[in-house]
Amino acid sequence: MISFTTATTIMHKGSNRRFIHKKKSSGYFGKHAFRLFVVSSIILSIGTLLLSWKAIQNNVSNDHGSSAVQSQLQRPPNPKEIEKHLREHMEFKHEPEVREKKTAVHAKSKGKKSTKEDPLPAPPSEQLTNSQIYQPDRTRGKRLLTYKRFGGRLNNQLFQFITALQHAKALKRTLVVPDEIREVDWTGMFDTAFGIWDMDSLNQAYDIDWTSGLSNDFVTPDECLMHWSEAPQLLKGGPSHWEEWDAKCPDVINIAGNTGYCFHQFCGDAEAQREAYEIYRHLKLSEDILEYIPSKREEFKDLGYDQMAIHSRRAGEGGYNWELCIQGNRKTCIHHLDLENGGRFCDERTMKGNCAVWMDLDYQVKSKSALKKSEKDYRFVLASDGTHDWSIDFNGQFVVANNTEWLLSLEKRALDKVKSGKSLESDMATSSFAKERLKNQKDLSRIWGTLDALTATLLDLFSLVDSKYLLGAYYSTLSFNACYFRGVDRMYDSNMCWMLMHSETKLAIPPPVDSTVHVGGDEANNMPAALMSDVEHAFTKFIAIDRYLVSYQRPGANRHKEVIGVLGDGLVPITLEKDRDGKETIRADFTCSMGNQHNTPATVILMKGNKSYHEHYYVQGEKYNTPFSTNGDRFRTLIILCEDLHYDKSLSRYPPLVLKSNDDSFYVSIGSTFARPMGRPLTKRNQFEEKTNGPELVHCLNPVYGLKDPRWIIEYLEYHRAIGVTHVHVYNVDLHSPDVQAVLQVYRAQNFVTRHDWSSKASGQYTTRITYEHAKWAAQTDCALRSRGHFDYALFSDIDEIAVGNYGANPKYPPGHLGPAIEACAAAKEKEEKIGCSFNSNTVTSVYTKLTSEEESFMKDRLMLERYDRIEESPHCPANCACVGNGCKEVTRKYHQGRQKYVMNVRDLSIQPRPMWTHAIARDYIEMDKVMEVLSDDLIHVRHFQGHWYLNKDLLNSMDEKEAPLSESILNVVSQSIKGTTELNKIYSKAKEAAAKTSSLGVEWIKPVDRPDQYHRQFSK
Repeated sequence: MISFTTATTIMHKGSNRRFIHKKKSSGYFGKHAFRLFVVSSIILSIGTLLLSWKAIQNNVSNDHGSSAVQSQLQRPPNPKEIEKHLREHMEFKHEPEVREKKTAVHAKSKGKKSTKEDPLPAPPSEQLTNSQIYQPDRTRGKRLLTYKRFGGRLNNQLFQFITALQHAKALKRTLVVPDEIREVDWTGMFDTAFGIWDMDSLNQAYDIDWTSGLSNDFVTPDECLMHWSEAPQLLKGGPSHWEEWDAKCPDVINIAGNTGYCFHQFCGDAEAQREAYEIYRHLKLSEDILEYIPSKREEFKDLGYDQMAIHSRRAGEGGYNWELCIQGNRKTCIHHLDLENGGRFCDERTMKGNCAVWMDLDYQVKSKSALKKSEKDYRFVLASDGTHDWSIDFNGQFVVANNTEWLLSLEKRALDKVKSGKSLESDMATSSFAKERLKNQKDLSRIWGTLDALTATLLDLFSLVDSKYLLGAYYSTLSFNACYFRGVDRMYDSNMCWMLMHSETKLAIPPPVDSTVHVGGDEANNMPAALMSDVEHAFTKFIAIDRYLVSYQRPGANRHKEVIGVLGDGLVPITLEKDRDGKETIRADFTCSMGNQHNTPATVILMKGNKSYHEHYYVQGEKYNTPFSTNGDRFRTLIILCEDLHYDKSLSRYPPLVLKSNDDSFYVSIGSTFARPMGRPLTKRNQFEEKTNGPELVHCLNPVYGLKDPRWIIEYLEYHRAIGVTHVHVYNVDLHSPDVQAVLQVYRAQNFVTRHDWSSKASGQYTTRITYEHAKWAAQTDCALRSRGHFDYALFSDIDEIAVGNYGANPKYPPGHLGPAIEACAAAKEKEEKIGCSFNSNTVTSVYTKLTSEEESFMKDRLMLERYDRIEESPHCPANCACVGNGCKEVTRKYHQGRQKYVMNVRDLSIQPRPMWTHAIARDYIEMDKVMEVLSDDLIHVRHFQGHWYLNKDLLNSMDEKEAPLSESILNVVSQSIKGTTELNKIYSKAKEAAAKTSSLGVEWIKPVDRPDQYHRQFSK
């Protein structure tokens, strides 16, 4: 038996002497046991040090958790295990500290140093965390941390505050909260007298200084103000990096405005991210205001509204970039998932539909437990940014938080203070913003709008938090905050919270497959038609199409102002009166209100005609049985201006605009965002397009329906771009074939078109085919309002009409370009104050000619526009002209009599906004002769690819036609542009092949007929 020495080392306190007690042994190992022990101890110590150093480095450098957790990703993840793991970390690994009680007003002495004990070292068996490794000298310097407020509104301010507190906790410093100076800064946290927040739990759990930041004496040395690129990396730097900052800035570090946001996730390692989660647990809304979220209201209990909450936002309305929402959704989703899961959860339909949930609600629900049999079965709390009227499709299915009672009770408290002789500024205000707003005030009127918006947003936020299932917006700080307020244990009770909350893993762990629904993109091909547009209009019941910020410079004013206005159609309460001279005036018998602005005057602008306002508004067109504008000159398209309402640009969302009569018999609430003129789009020009520096021309394309063949829309848009059109507004009634939609998406990506959802569903059946005219007038007016001040002229025409410009020699423009015509119109404005110019319509009768096989062979590689190079020799009365005498040898083609179209100046903001008619700015020809110039055919005209009057009267084989080919240089640009754009060329070629198989190579709305030889191309034998 081999034996060796067993040794025990005893270190006496205060002595370096070691006493070795040996037991007797025998053999070789007995003789050398001490040496062996020393060698083995050294080896063991070195190994332990190496392992410890490796563990520390992993903890410092790994932002996404330990390797043990990473290895778990190799097996199918169990979300419940992840939830349990995160909760255990939050409950048992939070840094133990003794907290001192703080008062509700956050009172804390300025610059007070922390007296809290440092955490005890972790047991040797555990991997050390950063908070355990980092043990700064808390007696050196004031140890403060602060930040600079950026321009984001409430939810961004909340996030910035929480990330700053997360940093302060990691760096073991006291957070100095900066003053709230601007309206956009205001969270109500400083101003505790308003009773918005309950900060007790937060103040007890964290070191927060609510006093120093209010003083102008509190400044940060330049070397301690972090650069924007440094702050997001601070938490990643770890203890050694923090010690460097401690040495440089022992008193205060300012992390500026970049407080650790790592794309919809908190920065730092797992410990730091869990700390952020913990902060949300302590940040609470006051009970006084929390009782107004729907789930707390007695009237909504047991009705099922608490089952789901929806955050509704729309990015295509009011000039907001629709693609920004979709791309943001996609980027957020893909950023947190691997390639396989990104394909499953980030499909196109989900990403787009999330920007307009009401269009595709059922598909946006991703959990089987929240799914209903029908969309009519859903009950939910709605937190909406006001861009859509949910009552159109979900009336009675949802409730919203209402802060009115709370505001009224606060107002009563404020008035009571004033009555008792107290100052609102000194008694209620702490922040600089609140003090400025309440200075010398007897009520809350100067802060009322901000207070309303703030508390409404908070009630929306906590309504999302309180629901059982959250259907949130992927690219939204409001939904982001709602997820973190809900907590880790509820992250899978949402369509998207689980994507953001993965502190232990680099990428998010999806919910189990068997618990999900509408995942994988299998239903993406069934994209709802309503998701294929850029702008969905408000279309509130009865009248309102949208609300706008209308740029308008009143006569005699020095500058323009943005006036709140409404475009509508239908009957509103007005009084029509005539003065002694027979001049009619319009008085609105209703008022405009918005937020705390009540009952301000309204101005109604009606369409003008050749009869009285009364006849056009009340009498004409009765046979069509519709309450809206219609054929027969019933003019009910109107503009309402609310000039006394103030538009507050600083608000994050805007209260509804309310139009109502004194007796409430007329009441319209418009909750959409404000449509406003958009800056001139930076259209991506193609390499084949002619380069000119001519006037900017926007094309207001009248509502389109029935088009399925994509070739025409491709040629149409390319042609108009080649002749000088800068941008096109497409009002899409049912232009929803996959190929046509793919074409419009290409042009949308080029910023050449804006697509408006003008479908019957979106419009509440407004755009039915009972009559086409009312939708046309409303669309033209909408386009003109959106274009004011950002283009020179607007062109108004239909999808079956193309504009043809001057063919004369002009070195500035190619033949067929509209530049010379627009310049002529501008000259007429300067000389005679003409605000628009009209021009004739010439019928392209060759659309009816059925081509011979020889002609079809000739047309094989040519454009559709080249098929039709013959037009009527002279107009046909009364379809395209009007006889004025002498046996119809003399005719007129002015305005509607010649099916004229027109351009109007939209650059000059002194021109009063008005509803737009079809063939001229208005039907009142006496006025039009004063304000419009009629341009000659050789300068500009439209070619109308129609002529049913010739067909119906059997005149196609007896009429006179003439050759009138379009500009060869323009057509070359069109052809080259199509071939040079890969996506367009592919779609165009495929459609052409399909049309050839069915012998339908012409325009799809015309069925050609056999015609005599004189109407065909003559080929040399």
